[in-house]
Amino acid sequence: MVKNHIDPSIQVIYYLYSVQYSFMINLSMSIFDRFCGVAFLLYLSERDVERILKIGEVIEVVEEAFRALYHGGVILPLRTRVSGRRDSGDILSMPCIIEGFNLYTNKIVSVYPKNIEKELPTIHAVIVAVDSSNGVPLGLIEAGYLTALRTGAVSGVATKYLSREDAEVLAIIGCGFQARTQAMGVSEVREVKKIYAYDIVAERAEKFAGEMSRKLSVEVEVVNTAREAVEKADVVCTATTSNTPVLRREWLKPGAHVNAIGAYTPDMREIDTETIIDAKVVVDMKEAALSEAGDIIIPIREGRYSEDKIYAELGEIVSGAKPGRTSDEEITVFKSVGLALQDNAAVYALLKKYLKELSIR
Repeated sequence: MVKNHIDPSIQVIYYLYSVQYSFMINLSMSIFDRFCGVAFLLYLSERDVERILKIGEVIEVVEEAFRALYHGGVILPLRTRVSGRRDSGDILSMPCIIEGFNLYTNKIVSVYPKNIEKELPTIHAVIVAVDSSNGVPLGLIEAGYLTALRTGAVSGVATKYLSREDAEVLAIIGCGFQARTQAMGVSEVREVKKIYAYDIVAERAEKFAGEMSRKLSVEVEVVNTAREAVEKADVVCTATTSNTPVLRREWLKPGAHVNAIGAYTPDMREIDTETIIDAKVVVDMKEAALSEAGDIIIPIREGRYSEDKIYAELGEIVSGAKPGRTSDEEITVFKSVGLALQDNAAVYALLKKYLKELSIR
């Protein structure tokens, strides 16, 4: 009989071996010490996530999640927003169930711009994970790095299907936190030989260049304008918080692919209307894009674009229902506002890998 004084980590490992079905194979088992009657919830920090999870693993599982979305295996409400009093901030809730993973997740994101006056971070994010087959809570995960990783992963999936196979030059517009995983995601699916980086804050671009040249073993050149970066690129990633376009159609060379991941409200945009009109546009989910993506909504408001011109959702592409790139000359755009299924997929990969680590210690 297991006693209460036994170290909790040993209890977890003992439990993993003592049951007849394994969480490592199917997320239908919980981290639960039935012997002591005490639930042990996993708590994984930002450092844990960064140590355990690799971009290639997330790309693989995110692609699987979009395939499940197309085939009806995902329960995915639109995100909800609750605003604090006196314009203090917003709290967003992003729930999702992917039935094939037996996993419910809900990411809680708080955005409090005035926290900067209190010397506190302006954004916090955590994910609650629950076994959707039995309702047992599994864990709490700090979600800052995980969010960036899954966003880079979806750009990796889109780039795999929409960019030219010989793409080798990448432009990054906006060199903040998200830019790093964008470069990682694209580099995972294409043989990137050169990166051009631009940010309105030159020091931020220089820091990005130093970090990513070491991490990816590739030349990263900081340029003075977004145009300089875009004109040379086969793949462009925009990762800004701009309300006005940072990329214009005339800058794009034939056959370029764009991942636009920064704008996430109806009034934000990174891509000009001409690019949207001329490109083959793929979105993560039409309902979300038409509700939140200013890059799509603003051209529609202008009367220059319509929702029926959106070529496809990413799930249609990865499932083979529609082809991705069909010529070397076409311009392609992937517009993402970020979906909770990406969080769910990343958490699934994270927990599965972490529990495998526990079992072999």
